[in-house]
Parts: sequence; C-alpha cells; structure tokens
Amino acid sequence: AAHPRASSRVHGISRHAGPRRRDVGCERPGGAAPERGGETDDFIGARGQFAGGYERQAGRWTRVVEGFDDESGDRAWAMLALGLESPAGLTIDRGRISDFAGRDSSRGKRRTALLVAALAGLGRIDAQLAGQLNEKYALGLEQRTAWSRLIDGAAQRRQAGTAMLLTASAMQAPSIGDVQAMYLFHSLNALRRTGQEGVARMIAAEAMARA
Repeated sequence: AAHPRASSRVHGISRHAGPRRRDVGCERPGGAAPERGGETDDFIGARGQFAGGYERQAGRWTRVVEGFDDESGDRAWAMLALGLESPAGLTIDRGRISDFAGRDSSRGKRRTALLVAALAGLGRIDAQLAGQLNEKYALGLEQRTAWSRLIDGAAQRRQAGTAMLLTASAMQAPSIGDVQAMYLFHSLNALRRTGQEGVARMIAAEAMARA
C-alpha cells in the first residue's frame, strides 16, 4: 500500500509545546470537567482555548468527547486528538478513524484526508496505518513534489527555519482548512522533526476546525 514515507523515518521526537499562559476564565467553577449539553458545535468554538494557550482547559473535554457519536462530536474529538500535547484518554486507532470517516459529510471526505494527514504528520498513527487509510480513502498522501522533497530534506537536516518557511508557503489558501492533505502532512512532519511540535499541533487543530 502507498504510504507517506517521511513518517517512517521519524524517531525520538522531542515534544515542545508553545509557551503556557496563566489559566483564567476558561474553567468551570471548582475545575469541574465540562458536561455535554445541546450542540457539540459549542465545543468547536472552544478552539480558541488552544490558540490562547489554554490547553489544559481544552483537555478537560477528553472524557466527554469520548462519548460523542455524531459528526460535530467527531470534529471535537479530532481537534483534541491533534491539539493536545498528550492525548491520553482519547481513542486514536483504526476503528475510531473509520467511524469519523463514515460520518464525514465533507466533499470527497476532505476532513478525513486532513485528519489522517495530521495524525500521521504528528506521529500519532504509525506509517503502516497511515498508508492503509491513505489507500482505502484515496487521500493522495503518497504524492511527491519538488516542494515535498525540499521540506523533507529540511526535516532530515533539522533546519527549523527552512521548515517553517516552507510550511508557510504551503498554507497559501483561502483558509487553512483548504490546504491539501499532502501539504499538511509534510508540513506537520517537518515541524515536529525540527522541534516545533507545539506549532504543528496548533496548525493541525485549526485546520480541522475550519475544514
């Protein structure tokens, strides 16, 4: 099966989240975990917690999100699976991704393509599973271009600045959610391998929120 080859070369990744900010205004009284009530779209709006540095508060949704079984709930799960530094407590496996794909109503399973690309780029699924999902859903992650060779080379040489610049060039779209999955995969993989995983996670979560 075709698979994104760059991810198979990733070993010993250091995990560097962005700077943490003082926790204010994002918790419920007493630090209680949030409860599901009504539309899960309300959680999608909480993506600002990631962008604002309130990762711990966003992580309080883990237990609730595990019980979601609809499309908007799937997006909430995906944002946590991609945005949290440590997604412990979240199920991230073939079955959960297949459930996501089965309920994905986006044109051409676009959200599924971005999800698999981001999980593979962040190293949250292995190369074998990424390749199998890539083939099953015809996601195109195996495509190689002059750009992909440049950014993969920057990742191999640990050139953080070059990886960031090439990522920025790949994000030239009306919305980050419109970026092709192949570009998202190589960008996140390169950022992660050059010690910029915090940035990679935020890009991944925002792409999922906007797709």
